[in-house]
Amino acid sequence: MSLETAPRLPVAPPRPRLRRASLAFLITVAGAVVIAMPSAGVDPGALLSPDSADAASRFIAGMFPPELAPDYLARVATLVLQTIAISIAGTAIAAVAAVPLGLLALRLRGEERGRAATGAGRWGARWAVCLAARLVLNLARAVPELAWALLFVVMVGLGPFAGVLALAAHSAGVLGKLYSELLESVDQRAVEAVRATGAREIAVTMLVRVPLALPVLLSYTLFRWECNLRAATVLGLVGAGGIGTELILAFRLFRYHELLTLVLAVLALVVLIDATGQVIRAQLLDAPDASCLPE
Repeated sequence: MSLETAPRLPVAPPRPRLRRASLAFLITVAGAVVIAMPSAGVDPGALLSPDSADAASRFIAGMFPPELAPDYLARVATLVLQTIAISIAGTAIAAVAAVPLGLLALRLRGEERGRAATGAGRWGARWAVCLAARLVLNLARAVPELAWALLFVVMVGLGPFAGVLALAAHSAGVLGKLYSELLESVDQRAVEAVRATGAREIAVTMLVRVPLALPVLLSYTLFRWECNLRAATVLGLVGAGGIGTELILAFRLFRYHELLTLVLAVLALVVLIDATGQVIRAQLLDAPDASCLPE
Protein backbone atom coordinates (compact mmCIF):
# COMPACT_ATOMS: atom_id res chain seq x y z
CA MET A 1 0.00 0.00 0.00
CA SER A 2 1.49 3.33 -1.04
CA LEU A 3 1.50 6.43 1.06
CA GLU A 4 -0.97 8.04 -1.33
CA THR A 5 -3.53 5.24 -0.97
CA ALA A 6 -3.02 4.60 2.75
CA PRO A 7 -6.06 5.50 4.80
CA ARG A 8 -5.70 8.63 6.84
CA LEU A 9 -6.91 8.66 10.39
CA PRO A 10 -9.25 11.53 11.15
CA VAL A 11 -7.64 14.21 13.25
CA ALA A 12 -9.95 16.06 15.58
CA PRO A 13 -9.47 19.80 15.28
CA PRO A 14 -8.53 21.65 18.46
CA ARG A 15 -11.51 22.78 20.44
CA PRO A 16 -12.22 26.53 20.15
CA ARG A 17 -11.94 26.97 23.89
CA LEU A 18 -8.54 25.27 23.93
CA ARG A 19 -7.36 27.43 21.01
CA ARG A 20 -8.46 30.59 22.78
CA ALA A 21 -6.79 29.52 26.02
CA SER A 22 -3.54 28.72 24.20
CA LEU A 23 -3.62 32.04 22.35
CA ALA A 24 -4.29 33.94 25.57
CA PHE A 25 -1.42 32.14 27.27
CA LEU A 26 1.02 32.97 24.45
CA ILE A 27 -0.05 36.62 24.46
CA THR A 28 0.39 36.78 28.23
CA VAL A 29 3.87 35.24 28.05
CA ALA A 30 4.89 37.60 25.24
CA GLY A 31 3.64 40.59 27.21
CA ALA A 32 5.48 39.45 30.33
CA VAL A 33 8.73 39.10 28.35
CA VAL A 34 8.34 42.57 26.80
CA ILE A 35 7.77 44.10 30.24
CA ALA A 36 10.51 42.08 31.98
CA MET A 37 13.34 42.91 29.57
CA PRO A 38 13.64 46.65 30.29
CA SER A 39 12.71 46.16 33.96
CA ALA A 40 15.60 43.71 34.33
CA GLY A 41 17.99 46.13 32.63
CA VAL A 42 18.62 43.83 29.65
CA ASP A 43 20.92 45.71 27.25
CA PRO A 44 22.46 43.58 24.46
CA GLY A 45 24.45 46.60 23.30
CA ALA A 46 26.36 46.75 26.58
CA LEU A 47 27.19 43.05 26.38
CA LEU A 48 28.39 43.21 22.76
CA SER A 49 30.24 46.51 23.01
CA PRO A 50 34.01 46.61 22.24
CA ASP A 51 34.75 47.71 25.83
CA SER A 52 33.02 44.63 27.25
CA ALA A 53 34.88 42.30 24.90
CA ASP A 54 38.19 43.96 25.76
CA ALA A 55 37.58 43.71 29.51
CA ALA A 56 36.60 40.04 29.22
CA SER A 57 39.65 39.18 27.11
CA ARG A 58 42.01 40.91 29.58
CA PHE A 59 40.40 39.11 32.51
CA ILE A 60 40.64 35.69 30.85
CA ALA A 61 44.20 36.30 29.70
CA GLY A 62 45.17 37.17 33.27
CA MET A 63 44.03 33.73 34.47
CA PHE A 64 46.63 31.82 32.45
CA PRO A 65 48.58 29.79 33.26
CA PRO A 66 46.69 28.15 36.14
CA GLU A 67 48.39 27.67 39.49
CA LEU A 68 49.76 24.12 39.53
CA ALA A 69 52.09 24.15 42.53
CA PRO A 70 51.87 20.79 44.35
CA ASP A 71 51.08 22.33 47.73
CA TYR A 72 48.30 24.45 46.24
CA LEU A 73 46.82 21.49 44.36
CA ALA A 74 46.81 19.54 47.63
CA ARG A 75 44.90 22.40 49.27
CA VAL A 76 42.40 22.46 46.39
CA ALA A 77 41.88 18.71 46.70
CA THR A 78 41.17 19.11 50.43
CA LEU A 79 38.62 21.84 49.71
CA VAL A 80 36.96 19.71 47.01
CA LEU A 81 36.60 16.82 49.45
CA GLN A 82 35.16 19.21 52.05
CA THR A 83 32.66 20.49 49.49
CA ILE A 84 31.58 16.93 48.69
CA ALA A 85 31.22 16.18 52.40
CA ILE A 86 29.07 19.30 52.92
CA SER A 87 26.76 18.29 50.07
CA ILE A 88 26.41 14.70 51.29
CA ALA A 89 25.73 15.67 54.90
CA GLY A 90 23.27 18.40 53.89
CA THR A 91 21.36 16.10 51.54
CA ALA A 92 21.20 13.30 54.12
CA ILE A 93 19.79 15.60 56.80
CA ALA A 94 17.33 17.06 54.29
CA ALA A 95 16.09 13.62 53.22
CA VAL A 96 15.54 12.55 56.82
CA ALA A 97 13.54 15.73 57.53
CA ALA A 98 11.66 15.56 54.21
CA VAL A 99 10.23 12.07 54.78
CA PRO A 100 7.88 12.94 57.69
CA LEU A 101 7.06 16.35 56.20
CA GLY A 102 6.25 14.75 52.84
CA LEU A 103 4.01 12.16 54.47
CA LEU A 104 2.16 14.82 56.46
CA ALA A 105 1.73 16.90 53.31
CA LEU A 106 -0.08 14.12 51.43
CA ARG A 107 -3.44 15.33 50.13
CA LEU A 108 -6.65 13.31 50.17
CA ARG A 109 -7.76 12.07 46.76
CA GLY A 110 -10.90 10.58 45.24
CA GLU A 111 -12.56 8.07 47.52
CA GLU A 112 -10.47 9.28 50.45
CA ARG A 113 -12.28 12.62 50.40
CA GLY A 114 -15.64 10.89 50.29
CA ARG A 115 -14.86 8.77 53.33
CA ALA A 116 -13.29 11.66 55.22
CA ALA A 117 -16.43 13.75 54.71
CA THR A 118 -18.32 11.34 56.99
CA GLY A 119 -16.31 12.64 59.93
CA ALA A 120 -16.02 16.42 59.74
CA GLY A 121 -13.68 16.70 62.73
CA ARG A 122 -11.26 14.12 61.44
CA TRP A 123 -11.41 15.59 57.93
CA GLY A 124 -10.66 19.08 59.25
CA ALA A 125 -7.75 17.89 61.39
CA ARG A 126 -6.26 15.96 58.48
CA TRP A 127 -6.34 18.97 56.19
CA ALA A 128 -5.00 21.27 58.92
CA VAL A 129 -1.98 19.00 59.31
CA CYS A 130 -1.55 18.82 55.53
CA LEU A 131 -1.67 22.60 55.11
CA ALA A 132 0.73 23.17 58.02
CA ALA A 133 3.25 20.72 56.56
CA ARG A 134 2.97 22.34 53.14
CA LEU A 135 3.49 25.77 54.68
CA VAL A 136 6.71 24.56 56.32
CA LEU A 137 7.90 23.07 53.02
CA ASN A 138 7.07 26.25 51.13
CA LEU A 139 8.95 28.37 53.64
CA ALA A 140 12.00 26.10 53.61
CA ARG A 141 12.42 26.14 49.85
CA ALA A 142 11.39 29.78 49.39
CA VAL A 143 14.53 30.93 51.23
CA PRO A 144 17.64 30.36 49.04
CA GLU A 145 20.68 28.51 50.29
CA LEU A 146 22.78 31.66 50.63
CA ALA A 147 20.19 33.31 52.86
CA TRP A 148 20.01 30.18 55.03
CA ALA A 149 23.82 30.15 55.13
CA LEU A 150 23.90 33.74 56.41
CA LEU A 151 21.48 32.80 59.18
CA PHE A 152 23.41 29.71 60.24
CA VAL A 153 26.78 31.50 60.08
CA VAL A 154 25.37 33.89 62.68
CA MET A 155 24.07 30.95 64.75
CA VAL A 156 26.96 28.46 64.62
CA GLY A 157 29.83 30.57 63.27
CA LEU A 158 31.93 30.34 60.13
CA GLY A 159 32.74 26.95 58.71
CA PRO A 160 31.33 23.94 56.89
CA PHE A 161 28.66 23.18 59.53
CA ALA A 162 26.79 26.33 58.54
CA GLY A 163 26.91 25.17 54.92
CA VAL A 164 25.53 21.75 55.87
CA LEU A 165 22.62 23.32 57.74
CA ALA A 166 21.90 25.75 54.90
CA LEU A 167 21.71 22.97 52.32
CA ALA A 168 19.63 20.82 54.64
CA ALA A 169 17.08 23.58 55.34
CA HIS A 170 16.49 24.47 51.70
CA SER A 171 16.63 20.90 50.37
CA ALA A 172 14.20 19.63 53.01
CA GLY A 173 11.57 21.88 51.47
CA VAL A 174 12.38 20.76 47.94
CA LEU A 175 12.54 17.05 48.72
CA GLY A 176 9.47 17.12 50.97
CA LYS A 177 7.45 18.65 48.12
CA LEU A 178 8.74 16.04 45.67
CA TYR A 179 8.17 13.15 48.06
CA SER A 180 4.56 14.14 48.76
CA GLU A 181 3.71 14.58 45.07
CA LEU A 182 5.40 11.33 44.07
CA LEU A 183 3.56 9.40 46.79
CA GLU A 184 0.29 11.00 45.67
CA SER A 185 0.90 9.98 42.06
CA VAL A 186 1.03 6.22 42.60
CA ASP A 187 -1.71 4.06 41.11
CA GLN A 188 -4.78 4.86 43.22
CA ARG A 189 -6.31 1.45 42.41
CA ALA A 190 -3.50 -0.30 44.26
CA VAL A 191 -3.96 2.06 47.20
CA GLU A 192 -7.69 1.37 47.36
CA ALA A 193 -7.19 -2.40 47.01
CA VAL A 194 -4.98 -2.52 50.10
CA ARG A 195 -7.17 -0.05 51.99
CA ALA A 196 -10.19 -2.29 51.30
CA THR A 197 -8.58 -5.00 53.43
CA GLY A 198 -8.96 -2.72 56.46
CA ALA A 199 -5.32 -1.61 56.56
CA ARG A 200 -4.54 1.67 58.29
CA GLU A 201 -3.20 4.63 56.34
CA ILE A 202 0.35 4.16 57.60
CA ALA A 203 0.26 0.54 56.41
CA VAL A 204 -1.12 1.60 53.02
CA THR A 205 1.71 4.11 52.66
CA MET A 206 4.42 1.66 53.66
CA LEU A 207 3.05 -1.31 51.68
CA VAL A 208 1.86 0.45 48.51
CA ARG A 209 2.91 4.05 48.09
CA VAL A 210 6.56 3.78 49.14
CA PRO A 211 7.40 0.55 47.23
CA LEU A 212 5.81 1.85 44.02
CA ALA A 213 7.47 5.26 44.25
CA LEU A 214 10.81 4.16 45.71
CA PRO A 215 12.92 4.12 42.50
CA VAL A 216 11.79 7.62 41.55
CA LEU A 217 12.18 8.84 45.13
CA LEU A 218 15.78 7.67 45.16
CA SER A 219 16.40 9.17 41.74
CA TYR A 220 15.11 12.59 42.79
CA THR A 221 17.11 12.43 46.02
CA LEU A 222 20.26 11.71 44.03
CA PHE A 223 19.50 14.56 41.67
CA ARG A 224 19.02 16.87 44.64
CA TRP A 225 22.45 15.83 45.92
CA GLU A 226 23.92 16.86 42.57
CA CYS A 227 22.22 20.25 42.92
CA ASN A 228 23.52 20.59 46.48
CA LEU A 229 27.03 19.84 45.30
CA ARG A 230 26.84 22.77 42.91
CA ALA A 231 25.27 24.97 45.58
CA ALA A 232 27.96 23.99 48.09
CA THR A 233 30.63 25.49 45.83
CA VAL A 234 29.21 28.99 46.34
CA LEU A 235 28.19 28.81 50.00
CA GLY A 236 31.76 29.71 50.88
CA LEU A 237 31.01 33.20 49.59
CA VAL A 238 29.37 33.88 52.95
CA GLY A 239 31.85 31.88 55.01
CA ALA A 240 30.03 28.55 55.02
CA GLY A 241 33.08 26.47 54.10
CA GLY A 242 34.02 24.49 51.03
CA ILE A 243 35.83 25.57 47.91
CA GLY A 244 33.69 28.70 47.59
CA THR A 245 35.67 30.38 50.39
CA GLU A 246 38.88 29.97 48.42
CA LEU A 247 37.16 31.14 45.23
CA ILE A 248 36.06 34.46 46.68
CA LEU A 249 39.43 34.92 48.40
CA ALA A 250 41.34 34.39 45.15
CA PHE A 251 39.04 36.80 43.33
CA ARG A 252 39.30 39.55 45.93
CA LEU A 253 43.09 39.27 46.10
CA PHE A 254 43.38 39.28 42.26
CA ARG A 255 45.01 35.84 42.27
CA TYR A 256 43.53 34.95 38.92
CA HIS A 257 45.93 32.03 38.34
CA GLU A 258 44.58 30.39 41.48
CA LEU A 259 41.03 31.32 40.45
CA LEU A 260 41.40 29.40 37.18
CA THR A 261 42.68 26.34 39.04
CA LEU A 262 39.70 26.46 41.37
CA VAL A 263 37.24 26.90 38.50
CA LEU A 264 38.74 23.94 36.66
CA ALA A 265 38.52 21.84 39.84
CA VAL A 266 34.84 22.74 40.28
CA LEU A 267 34.15 22.01 36.60
CA ALA A 268 35.81 18.59 36.81
CA LEU A 269 33.92 17.80 40.00
CA VAL A 270 30.54 18.78 38.55
CA VAL A 271 31.12 16.84 35.31
CA LEU A 272 32.17 13.73 37.25
CA ILE A 273 29.22 13.88 39.63
CA ASP A 274 26.78 14.61 36.80
CA ALA A 275 27.98 11.59 34.79
CA THR A 276 27.89 9.34 37.85
CA GLY A 277 24.43 10.55 38.81
CA GLN A 278 23.04 9.91 35.33
CA VAL A 279 24.30 6.34 35.39
CA ILE A 280 22.85 5.66 38.85
CA ARG A 281 19.50 7.28 38.04
CA ALA A 282 19.25 5.27 34.83
CA GLN A 283 19.76 2.08 36.83
CA LEU A 284 17.13 3.12 39.37
CA LEU A 285 14.51 4.06 36.77
CA ASP A 286 15.15 0.87 34.78
CA ALA A 287 14.37 -1.24 37.83
CA PRO A 288 11.38 -3.61 37.45
CA ASP A 289 9.42 -1.82 40.20
CA ALA A 290 9.88 1.64 38.72
CA SER A 291 6.22 1.96 37.86
CA CYS A 292 5.53 5.34 39.42
CA LEU A 293 6.21 8.54 37.55
CA PRO A 294 5.19 12.01 38.66
CA GLU A 295 1.97 13.21 37.10
